[in-house]
Amino acid sequence: MKIRSIMKLFLSLRSLGLLLIATQIIFFGCNNKSSDSNPAYNEILIGALLPMSTYDEGILGKTTMQYAVDDFNAFLIKAGSADRFKLVIADTESDSSTTIQAVEELYAQGVRLLAGGPSSSMELGAIMDYINDHQMLMLNAYSTAPSLAIMDDNIFRLVTDDAKQSKAISKYLNFDGISAVIVVWRHDNYGQGLSEAFATDYVAAGGTLINSIPYDISTTEFSSLTSELNSQIITAKSQYGSENVGICCFGFDETTMLFEDASAQSDLGTVKWYGCDGNAVINEMASNPVSAAFALQVNFTALNVGLGTADFTPKNAANLSERVQLATGLQPNVNTLSAYDAVRIFGNCYLATNNQEVELIKSVLPEICSTYNFLGITRELNEAGDLLNANYIFWKIETSGSSNIWNTSATYFADGDYIELKH
Repeated sequence: MKIRSIMKLFLSLRSLGLLLIATQIIFFGCNNKSSDSNPAYNEILIGALLPMSTYDEGILGKTTMQYAVDDFNAFLIKAGSADRFKLVIADTESDSSTTIQAVEELYAQGVRLLAGGPSSSMELGAIMDYINDHQMLMLNAYSTAPSLAIMDDNIFRLVTDDAKQSKAISKYLNFDGISAVIVVWRHDNYGQGLSEAFATDYVAAGGTLINSIPYDISTTEFSSLTSELNSQIITAKSQYGSENVGICCFGFDETTMLFEDASAQSDLGTVKWYGCDGNAVINEMASNPVSAAFALQVNFTALNVGLGTADFTPKNAANLSERVQLATGLQPNVNTLSAYDAVRIFGNCYLATNNQEVELIKSVLPEICSTYNFLGITRELNEAGDLLNANYIFWKIETSGSSNIWNTSATYFADGDYIELKH
């Protein structure tokens, strides 16, 4: 069967409202590895900017996106198509300058479609102009900074921006009885955007923002910061009461190192700590004995865009998560799983257009996303090209046998603006 016939099949199914169902059956029914790089095939290149040499997110993203490519190619093979998707990865090293070089390298290799990463808003912000100027198209699964919510550009995001996350965090702190809080945050567009949005929402809801403390993103030793924070917590406890005071940490993987230094302070372990989507489900934190013990001590609770609820993970999301964890030994988060969706959505766009030209793919992408719901979350986009709406799931580290693992604890329902604990 030629790709034009496949396209007609998918378009007819879409006109009947069945495209989503058909693609869900096809893709997860074809999960054998089938990425064929034979030059006789027409290759459609999918670029991935990932932190391969710095964070677990790199290996998780690579594994998940390769599964998506393999699944899509398995379908193409069964359909008799001469087309093949191919994943091309470039290492960002979690650095903006390196990310610029990486996207330039991908462009030179002929890549025009970018899926998944980069894994931070800082890196994405560094390459936005390049992507737009060179007619590339990005479907990102990680970036949430509100400052990057721009209409009519070539960057789309499969996650909600932090204007929505801040509301969920504020609601949870009030639900948990925290009336006064100190915020520490990584000094980049992600940390600044989230801390500012949270300050507005939390104060509007009646909370007291005691202080907001940024730290340089290159920090690896947090003794000075935690010493300063400890002094402020001692004062805050005497003024507001220990049970009413909390600390919010808006950071990434470096939160593990921050917790190690925080554990040495006298009073930082006596109040509750809260996180964000940047430090939820960090494998290193759970496996590090010191940071995990501190997270347990302070009831550290972080959140991420929800696939299902705290009580229920949709079947396809659970299956994909297990598949990735078995392959990597790491627990994937929603961003990792969303990177799978990014590849699949590009695949659906290709089937709908029979073309890999950026403008054609871009023209159908919002419509494809509006009916796409493979992992249990609708990928409908807003006017800025970001995920329109989503619930948030809160996570905590728990002890399971001789290990520490992340587990769900509560759900924030965006439509009703309320928190529900896991049953």
